[in-house]
Amino acid sequence: MPKSSTPNIHDKFFRSAMTHHKVAVDFIQHNFPKKIIDALDTDSLKLMQQSYIDQDLQENISDLVFSCNLANKPAYLTLLIEHQSSADKMMPFRTFNYLFGVLNNHYKQQPKKTLPAIYIMVFYHGDRTPYPYSLALEDCFDDPLKLMRNVLSRDVPLTDVNQLSDEALQKQQWIGPMVFAMKHIRQIDMTPYALKVLASLPWNVEEHEGHDLLNLLLKYVLHAGNIDNINAFIRDGAEQLPRPIRSELMTFAEKMEEQGIQKGLQKGMQKGRKAGIDEGMEKVALKMLAEGIEVPFITKITGLSQAEIKRLQKI
Repeated sequence: MPKSSTPNIHDKFFRSAMTHHKVAVDFIQHNFPKKIIDALDTDSLKLMQQSYIDQDLQENISDLVFSCNLANKPAYLTLLIEHQSSADKMMPFRTFNYLFGVLNNHYKQQPKKTLPAIYIMVFYHGDRTPYPYSLALEDCFDDPLKLMRNVLSRDVPLTDVNQLSDEALQKQQWIGPMVFAMKHIRQIDMTPYALKVLASLPWNVEEHEGHDLLNLLLKYVLHAGNIDNINAFIRDGAEQLPRPIRSELMTFAEKMEEQGIQKGLQKGMQKGRKAGIDEGMEKVALKMLAEGIEVPFITKITGLSQAEIKRLQKI
């Protein structure tokens, strides 16, 4: 018989045998961990017809997937059957890739439910014995620092920005201001938080990188944040922020007005004017004039007339 046909004969023989319930139960009881055997409801064991093997791998391996109940909970027991006579050092990786393929299929069908337990065993009948390679997934990586040992055996690392203190973020020079903005972006009124982060920026915003980051931060805060009163925000920024940041804020807000990027900008300005906020407007107008802001924009922000602003230009 041609050697190339041998794997298919072995596969068909084993798979055909395992379609018999008694044979499958007997195999599990003799080869699976005792914890599974004790919890298995053998009457619930059912061979599923669907295969999760990629076409590229079908010549080398096949799969048998059994649905069952373990400790009265739905679960899967899976056998990966190695046909190839040559052992594969990447077998652990293929096994885990397969595992997540089964789970991903289950998740797509029932996205609102938690995932079932799944246990995978590889049934190997190659000609090299004992199996010559490591069965640890971490050994599939070129990993001199042994990073994967921890990654694969611990909880998924997660940073919850809401649990980071503002004080801790202020000590992080580059990422800190960005994360601070993200932490407070859903505040009912983000104005005080936006002013706080802008006032304490550790970057030199007159340098190229700092300038780009400031613009990125301003765009995020003004587009995604809840700034209750744009007029008041810009006014307070003109009073409280350091000169380079203040200047950039004025220029950025002016561009937003000109381009109509944010409809709420005009609404916020109108709200500020209707509220009759005029305290210190001359002081704000003078600062904006010093920054080179156009008179029509200063008029909208401060509520002062063009005549009043021109008078201030002569001071």
